[in-house]
Amino acid sequence: MIEEAIVHVGMHKTGSSSIQDTFSKIEMEEVEYLSLGSANHSGFLATVLSENPQNYHNHIRNGRSLAQVQALKEAYTKRLHEELESVDKPRILISAEYLSRPDGGSGELEYLHSILSQYCRRIRVIGYVRPPIGYMQSAFQQTLKGGANLSFNLNSVYPNYYKRFAKMDVVFGKENVELVAFGKDALHKGDAVQDFALRIGAAVQPKQIIRANESLSLEATALLYTFRRFGSKPIGYEGFSRDNNLLIEILAGIGNQKLVFGEAVVMPVLENYRKDLDWMSERLGRSIIDQLGESPHTISSEENLINVAYNNRMSIWHLLDKNESPTHNAIGIARLVNWLHILNTHDIANYKEPHNTLFSKTQLEEIVSVKGDGQVLLSLLADALKKKAQNQAAKSVRKAAKKASFLLRES
Repeated sequence: MIEEAIVHVGMHKTGSSSIQDTFSKIEMEEVEYLSLGSANHSGFLATVLSENPQNYHNHIRNGRSLAQVQALKEAYTKRLHEELESVDKPRILISAEYLSRPDGGSGELEYLHSILSQYCRRIRVIGYVRPPIGYMQSAFQQTLKGGANLSFNLNSVYPNYYKRFAKMDVVFGKENVELVAFGKDALHKGDAVQDFALRIGAAVQPKQIIRANESLSLEATALLYTFRRFGSKPIGYEGFSRDNNLLIEILAGIGNQKLVFGEAVVMPVLENYRKDLDWMSERLGRSIIDQLGESPHTISSEENLINVAYNNRMSIWHLLDKNESPTHNAIGIARLVNWLHILNTHDIANYKEPHNTLFSKTQLEEIVSVKGDGQVLLSLLADALKKKAQNQAAKSVRKAAKKASFLLRES
């Protein structure tokens, strides 16, 4: 029987991706990182544990049918048991921020507890707790990145600590749930990965740590907010994740300022959740409230964000090789949203590569070398059109090439 199951529950925005990417790849002497298809076990466990897995956001966004999701649930459940049965180390590690989401009930945790108890003598839960202001700034970005149409209401991204963690104390026993303040002064060497390694007794060299910086700049966040708020295409189709990841990847290269919310918008939220903050502080044995960040461009309203997006419109224009500049009004914002739509469905960088243009690299070199030979140029164009399945256009161009050849001979 497995001696101990270590369950890392996040929370979100506490270095979880780095923990997952690092520990899933290194060889640990006494701990086996369960192989469940992805370093982040959230989607896997959401499918296995939920009574209605079809409601999991990733299944909805990718347009999976009820039958498809149920088939996944059966396959994933079988795989989980097979993985647990095949473990040959004294301890296992599972990592899923999904388990600490505030809108989840205790039923899923109880189900997980019942499964693990069949194979493990002990279950140990470790969770990192991010202070509210820093969390809201990161969660606001993450929610936008995930595809949500988010209004500027910070109450919607407040962490709700009691709803996240109180149920864990009940299901697993408070003595088995370690909650750790996420801050440099509270973490071993000021680092979540090294702190986690120390807690589970794993040896990790600094060069083995995989850093996952998922944050967006203020400028990119503002552009994405404008897109989600006013023009995002519907979710729920096959390929959504591909398109969405492409858009995020492109926007990630824009801007360098940090998103910082202003006091006017943050303090009312903290006051609304005073009891929750007091509970979390008492549970940790230290205050959970962090300080406001400093920035020359703090964000306190939707208008602030939209203004930042408009002021960075040329970043989008540059990506699309456009030179028009819209006016600062509703029409201008609509044009900006339209260009963001284009970015959401096309990899602009790829289209700049020769192999993704109408002509191949070899053809482009030949075009440069022929120096104006009309017949050769037309033949190359015909070949390129045929390769792109433009058969009718290719035939027309070939006729033109033959005519050009005849005229040249006659002359």
